[in-house]
Amino acid sequence: MLQMGPPRNDQNRLCNRAIESEESGDLEAAATLYRKGIACDESNPTPYLYLGYLLERLEQHDAALQAWSLGADLDPRMINAWRSPGIATDIQLRSKAANDAVRRHFTDLHRTSIAEYQKQHPKANIDRIAAAIWCQTHDSDFNYNDPRHKPHVFFVPDLDPIAVYGSQHMPWQGILEAAADEIREEFLVAREQAADEEKPYLEPKAAGLGAGWKSIADSLNWGTFQLYKQGVANERLLKRFPATLAALRSIPVLTTASGPREVLFSVLRGGQRIPPHFGVANTDMTVHMPIITTEQSAIRVVDDTYEWQFGQVFSFDDAFDHESWNDSDEERVNLLFEAWHPGLTEHEKGAVAASFDLRESWNQLRSI
Repeated sequence: MLQMGPPRNDQNRLCNRAIESEESGDLEAAATLYRKGIACDESNPTPYLYLGYLLERLEQHDAALQAWSLGADLDPRMINAWRSPGIATDIQLRSKAANDAVRRHFTDLHRTSIAEYQKQHPKANIDRIAAAIWCQTHDSDFNYNDPRHKPHVFFVPDLDPIAVYGSQHMPWQGILEAAADEIREEFLVAREQAADEEKPYLEPKAAGLGAGWKSIADSLNWGTFQLYKQGVANERLLKRFPATLAALRSIPVLTTASGPREVLFSVLRGGQRIPPHFGVANTDMTVHMPIITTEQSAIRVVDDTYEWQFGQVFSFDDAFDHESWNDSDEERVNLLFEAWHPGLTEHEKGAVAASFDLRESWNQLRSI
């Protein structure tokens, strides 16, 4: 019978009944029971794995993909479990089927976005983006160019790696720094008047990354005031930051179809550390401008450490190994957003955005 870690009695009972129905040949009843099981606890990826396999047997291929990809969002290990020695045969069978289908689908989706962009812009050279890799769902094995540089979502192998950007890469740097005092004042007022807008930077599942992440997962030990998140505007906060938004209009901020992908204030409380990790993509520069800082807060990128300085822009490729800390008793607050890698052409930026947008559009249509 299905075993799913911590006790989830109602979910276990429903899913075990689903397995019995599946084994007896009543596949439609099994699908209904798996869906009821998922409704009991939507955070557990295992029922998604079983439901997807069942839907595939029913030749409901797109529905199976949706179930599997939703489960993989909860825990990417779901589609890789088949690689683990000693894994139960039923899990191995289902994980391998999910792995093959999800990787094939998302790799084809990237190719479709590139072909459509090329059709609209026949003279554009977007070969580097056509060769890009969606790291967690690529349909074949690949190697990173540098073990210290491993974006975990999107990777363009032929894009020049720049660990830390200099002023020559940021002609807009002076505009942002000139607004530092106004931005700080806007933040202080917004925090006082809209304190409930502060949210944890990390989701609860980040605690599973290791012991060093537990104190900041789903916690205001690392908080954030999000002006934009995944392209969605927080209207309640936006109206409080006119000077911030005016400065950002002069910067090639990375955008989605609906708006800037991410603009936020990152608040790291005293005594907290963000462990070493790799960021999302090597097509971005991650831009920080400290507006509240202390002498004991800093960031390490590869082998070099940089202390945060009020009003001084610091930009780096967060796909490089990095960590940050605040060893003081006070908070550290940085304005944080993403801008494009300066080595990308306008058409390459458009092709990257098209790939992200098509993937996100498909993801938004998923259901169980």
